[in-house]
Amino acid sequence: MSDAGKLKQKLEALAAKRGEPTSADNVSSKPWNEGLITARALQSKQFKPVRIILPKLIPEGVTLLAGKPKVGKSWLALDVCLAVADESRFVLGDTRPVHGNALYLALEDNERRLHWRIKKIVQGQPQWPEWLDLRTEWRRVDEGGLEDIEAWCQSVKQPRLIWIDTLPKIRPLRLKGREQAYSADYRAMEGLQALAGRRQLGIVVNAHLRKAASEDDPIDDINGTLGLTGAADTAIVLKRQSGMVKIYLRGRDIEEAELAAEFNRETCRWRIVGGSEEAFRSQERQAVIAALKEAGTDKTGKPNAMTLDDILAATERSDRSALRSLLHKMRKANEVVSPRVGYHALPGDPLNSVDAVDGAASEPVGDNQGIDHTTVSETALRQRGRQRGVNGNEMTIPFPSRSTAATIAAARPASRSGGTGPAGQMASGCMGAAKRVGTIRWRAVPIIRS
Repeated sequence: MSDAGKLKQKLEALAAKRGEPTSADNVSSKPWNEGLITARALQSKQFKPVRIILPKLIPEGVTLLAGKPKVGKSWLALDVCLAVADESRFVLGDTRPVHGNALYLALEDNERRLHWRIKKIVQGQPQWPEWLDLRTEWRRVDEGGLEDIEAWCQSVKQPRLIWIDTLPKIRPLRLKGREQAYSADYRAMEGLQALAGRRQLGIVVNAHLRKAASEDDPIDDINGTLGLTGAADTAIVLKRQSGMVKIYLRGRDIEEAELAAEFNRETCRWRIVGGSEEAFRSQERQAVIAALKEAGTDKTGKPNAMTLDDILAATERSDRSALRSLLHKMRKANEVVSPRVGYHALPGDPLNSVDAVDGAASEPVGDNQGIDHTTVSETALRQRGRQRGVNGNEMTIPFPSRSTAATIAAARPASRSGGTGPAGQMASGCMGAAKRVGTIRWRAVPIIRS
């Protein structure tokens, strides 16, 4: 043996003694040209189609299912496994998964709890499926757990689904001080991913989310490094929102989607409601309206108003900017009104609303009236006073009609010659330098004349 070979053996023996991965664990011992294939040869190859275990959600390969504790991941796992093992069952409403053998590793439960949960899900079904195997203990993947999964696949007729609940129970223990977090996470998934690819089966691993949510990408909320999501074929994230759960789905062999689902606490089963955009749009509006209804009315029977923070707390939301945008759309649709700045209420007296003042812009103004003498109700006058207190020197006035504009134009010469009428003062003081704010507010900007 050459000196280089002897040195390599010594280094590998030293690494094995320290518990570090050797070069054989990380680098293939095959020659570089073994397995090399040209694009022309690849073109003529035939492959089996990707097997979809659960339509729209779980294809073959490794799937990471992440969500907050107690969101219902274990109930979903058991329900899907039962449906795979029993070809007569549906799941998530009306979805039928592929039929075959299923293995559910309930590593945080015991047999008594599993018995109670299955009894709750099947709702009096006389016989439970024979093709579902359950275990409450399993070795870690680097301590023989991966070989045990391989042995189970060989012992059954049609291995189709393995659901591991949860990841920390089978994850290899990180080598203290000798392994980066990314490498440890990737090592936890790569063996499962290779096995799933060889067997064309689905392996779902339950995981948790970080405490601090990501503002950019929900997949980044999965607890761990990018080594987990990088090694997995599919990633699914469950997040509570507006009384339901939003499902974020992304994978190599399945279309990216965002779905809305709800959990029935009576049957302990999940149901897909539809696309998240349509479902949550109506659901979010209903939640806001329900919160405003709960606010009740005042002594005069008018709906009480709530601030943005009040609505956030009542609807159990944390996305302030999204709620502000939703309230803006609801005001346009006349579903809510703003009695005063920063407050929101259900539609009541239209004159007691900042939004309803826009209607005054189209009301006719008499030819014998000055522009600042428009007849309005006492309620509108009180509202105008409050608005002026907020806006400082702003004046909330109707947009001038043709007759009003003519009145101002006629008053302009008088003002230049020293006229002091209201219209003349308006023409000389602000007509040439009036700044329109929104649709009905004008801010008077002083003009210094030489």
